[in-house]
Amino acid sequence: MFQIRDREFFEELERNNLAPYATFSQGAHQTRINEEAEHPYRTAIQRDRDRIIHSRAFRRLKHKQQVFLISEGDHYRTRITHTMEVAQLSRTMARALGLNEDLVEAIALGHDLGHTPFGHIGEVVLNDILTGKDTLDGLLPSRNIGGFKHNYQSVRVADFLEKKYQFEGLNLTSFVREGILKHTRLLRDRYDYPDFIYQGLNFDLDAATTLEGQVVAMCDEIAQRTHDLEDGIRAGLADLEQVRQVPIVAMVEKKYQIEKRLINDNYAYRNKIIHSLINLLMDDVICTTLKNINNFYEQKKRLHFFDDELVKFSDELNTLQLELDRFISHEIIFKSRGHDINDKNKNIIRQIFSCFLIDPTRLPNYIQQQIGLDRDIGNLNHSTISNQKAIRRIADHVASMTDRFASLELEKFEQESKNPGAHLTKK
Repeated sequence: MFQIRDREFFEELERNNLAPYATFSQGAHQTRINEEAEHPYRTAIQRDRDRIIHSRAFRRLKHKQQVFLISEGDHYRTRITHTMEVAQLSRTMARALGLNEDLVEAIALGHDLGHTPFGHIGEVVLNDILTGKDTLDGLLPSRNIGGFKHNYQSVRVADFLEKKYQFEGLNLTSFVREGILKHTRLLRDRYDYPDFIYQGLNFDLDAATTLEGQVVAMCDEIAQRTHDLEDGIRAGLADLEQVRQVPIVAMVEKKYQIEKRLINDNYAYRNKIIHSLINLLMDDVICTTLKNINNFYEQKKRLHFFDDELVKFSDELNTLQLELDRFISHEIIFKSRGHDINDKNKNIIRQIFSCFLIDPTRLPNYIQQQIGLDRDIGNLNHSTISNQKAIRRIADHVASMTDRFASLELEKFEQESKNPGAHLTKK
């Protein structure tokens, strides 16, 4: 007789089919910050993935810049298309290595939840404000209150800022939380996030202690390299002859026997180069990682808690992909209009932050309540500026904005400045 495929069925499927060095879903629910009963049909990791997809922060990614401004064209990556591409690459790599595909997907879908509007510009601006480098023209004292980094902010979103359940945040398992935090370098001495929950994060190690977490970090790099290159070629910032001079591209042309006739067809050549480059990088990492896993087991006689970074490029290809990264940074990232830190987008974020400092009654009501602002008192500029929690919550709010919302918010502030106090009657 047929039967329902419940959580226990999928947990057994993992035990029977995944590699012994994979992370298994059984027992993962015990690593949540808040205790919860298990779901009848979904594993703990599947549940994490679903919670991320249904979060507000995830939905906002579709209107956040990756490298090129959303207004510059419909085919350039946004933060959400980048996220989906990282998830796809991660699942492919996990499948080849016998790892937990649900876990890599959950980490990949959540890794950029904390990203700001206008790409990395927003991250730089908020970090300058929260480290005292930017006093917003004297509005704030020059003091360090912990800085801003999108991987820490992604965990903060997952642990605190999402409000959907009976507890704060999404209450994810530690495996997903650690993977999100460590998809990029921790730089522990630079960031001191308030109320940070270190439970299950193995904060002494830069790389994730699961291979799934390390896979997502690597696939994030591969996605950025290849898709930033594709978007840069499309935008005309790097012409094909420039691209062909990059050693790893020359290697791809030779390895995959890209026909010379395609070189005269920009569209066909670009597509062939990009997916061939992805194949080259993915294949190299998969083969190198398997060797590293075998060496790890021979040395340490265990297949869990990976305190070494095993998901890596080979030495030969690592040198070549770093050259590609430098080319992309110089010829594409720093030439794109969206990256210019002196452009209007930087100033939009600075002005919005200043407006909330000058008059915190402009903040949403729930944030006013969190920072203890009594609206009847009115302007609490001085107490807000001296309140580090309030400044951090302003940063949370600004970081959550989409590109479009941030621009509209500044326009609204400018209109309301002509009629002071009008916003109070609208709430």
